[in-house]
Amino acid sequence: MSRNGDIRGFFGKPAGRSTSQSIPATSSQPDPDPQLQISTPRTPPKSTPKPRDRTDEIRGSDDEDGDSDDSLESIFAFIERKHGPAPHRRDPNLNCTPKAKRIASTPAANLNSPLTIQPKHKFNLKDLVSHARQFERAEESARRTDELINQSEDDDDDDSHSQILTEVQNDPTLLQKTAKKLLKDDEEDAKGDKLMRAMNRTKVDGSHRLCYFFNLEQPLFKPPRGPFPQKRAKGCWRCLADSRTRNQAIISGLPHTIVAKGRALPDEIFLWVLGEACVERNAQLRVQYGNLVALCPNSIARLVTTSRLYSMLEKLGGPKYSRSQTHVKLQSFPKLDDPYPQKDWTGLVTFLELLERMAPHLSTENTIGAIQLLVRMALDPVVSTTVRSEHTAATEALVSALPKLGTSQWDEASEAISLYLYESVDAPVNQVVPISFMPNTTAKHADLRRRMAAVALFRDTELCRKPVDETLTVDDIMGELDAPAFRVSQATDFEALRALVALLDVVLGSAGFVMRRHAGAAEDAGRRFDADVDALTRRLKLVHDKIHDSTLLSRKVAKASIDLVAKRLTYAVRTRPPPKTSIFDFEAREEDVNVPKQRAFMKNWAQKKAERGAAAAADGEGSNGGVDGGAT
Repeated sequence: MSRNGDIRGFFGKPAGRSTSQSIPATSSQPDPDPQLQISTPRTPPKSTPKPRDRTDEIRGSDDEDGDSDDSLESIFAFIERKHGPAPHRRDPNLNCTPKAKRIASTPAANLNSPLTIQPKHKFNLKDLVSHARQFERAEESARRTDELINQSEDDDDDDSHSQILTEVQNDPTLLQKTAKKLLKDDEEDAKGDKLMRAMNRTKVDGSHRLCYFFNLEQPLFKPPRGPFPQKRAKGCWRCLADSRTRNQAIISGLPHTIVAKGRALPDEIFLWVLGEACVERNAQLRVQYGNLVALCPNSIARLVTTSRLYSMLEKLGGPKYSRSQTHVKLQSFPKLDDPYPQKDWTGLVTFLELLERMAPHLSTENTIGAIQLLVRMALDPVVSTTVRSEHTAATEALVSALPKLGTSQWDEASEAISLYLYESVDAPVNQVVPISFMPNTTAKHADLRRRMAAVALFRDTELCRKPVDETLTVDDIMGELDAPAFRVSQATDFEALRALVALLDVVLGSAGFVMRRHAGAAEDAGRRFDADVDALTRRLKLVHDKIHDSTLLSRKVAKASIDLVAKRLTYAVRTRPPPKTSIFDFEAREEDVNVPKQRAFMKNWAQKKAERGAAAAADGEGSNGGVDGGAT
């Protein structure tokens, strides 16, 4: 056998049996090399080796451009035929985000260069933002168009609907019928009653009227402003003559420096600055206007009057000053949800802050007028929602500037303020609002609050001329609690009851008038004082227990306010806390007048029974003795 022959011919296979195996060609090799095909002839042919050149490349190497894995296809096919099909393997990339290219493929990306190449995105962020804004504008335009169309359709039916709603709300019988119709169930009448009670619980009380301080009409966008007094801008004040540089000079503090060096600010310029402080839109100018006014105490004492303060607020929509000596009742309006839509209250904040700084330099008459102005302003709901802290600070500064407590000037000032509140406001619901906004930080504030509350609660103007502790007694409080205003019935206005309880709480204070009553008894003064306070607490508890708070919210608020006053008397006004009791202790109750008679009757009955028993025992012993003697 030739050395270079096929080795399979050595085994001598039968002539009738021949096998022919061929490696299937893959799709990547349409023309396989005939020398690579393996054949099994009956007699193996002799082949002569072909000389190879050392420069020839081995087919299927890594340096070749073609695919080097083409020959593995036949091996995989052989294994599949021998061992069966390979098990199915799930693609791990099915649940993954496809890895798409985020940047454009550019020839510069394939360059091997140390320079940093900035990739260019396939989308432009500015274009995307512009498209999003354009889409939002289109959506907003469509929404506004729909609102205008719906509003034009509903305007025709507003009058008829409002009239029907008014009739239903004012007529309880019609309200109940409407509630039953809404349920569409005539079999159960109780459902209509339940719905009507639920509507009453959530119904807003439209009978409550408020006194608005500012004009309810739409305010002017630019309030009227006075001209600058050019004639007074002379000498050292020439820096304010030019309108182009005036604002910058004020912001830089040039007029403040001149005033600090002892030069008096002209009255005309002072009044111009005072008028511009509330209407100026520039925040820096407003601050400098206030600082300049505060540097002129003499001008404040001479020029700032009550009418001047009203004129400052008149530019913001406030009322005009009335020179009448008699106090006219303030006009009230039904409660509005938004009385001042889109109104800027920056000027009001500036006015209250400026008034707080001017308070120590005002005269007594102008201070009383300023307090009355703040009392009237407190009736407006905007104070409680927007400028509560500034209003309280201004009131505290003005009350502190009044004459000393205990003097006749203080009594006159307190009388003027108390009478203004009582004569100008007609309902306790509104009278209690300015009193509640007034601070209670010092003795002067507490005394003024108690005088104002006493006049409003007892409707007696004599109570404002002296301190409350010198005029009131416990019997006066008890008599007021027995008045019809504190009696709970079906027709009780619980908003008014809550206001009366709040006034009573202010009048009681620390109950100094109760302590004055027992000042003579030095030993039992504390015990008697606590007994009187407990009597007031029990009387309030009777009013508290008569209120059924299962329906209206106003009932719950009134009941909670009464409970708060009772607890304050028990734990803050008493000289010592009430004694603690357990469930095993007997309740201390007052002895009934019939108890002594009953006790004497039982004593006599027990004594007679004992006598009858003793007599019966004596008779039994005597009879037994006679029988024994006869037997012997």
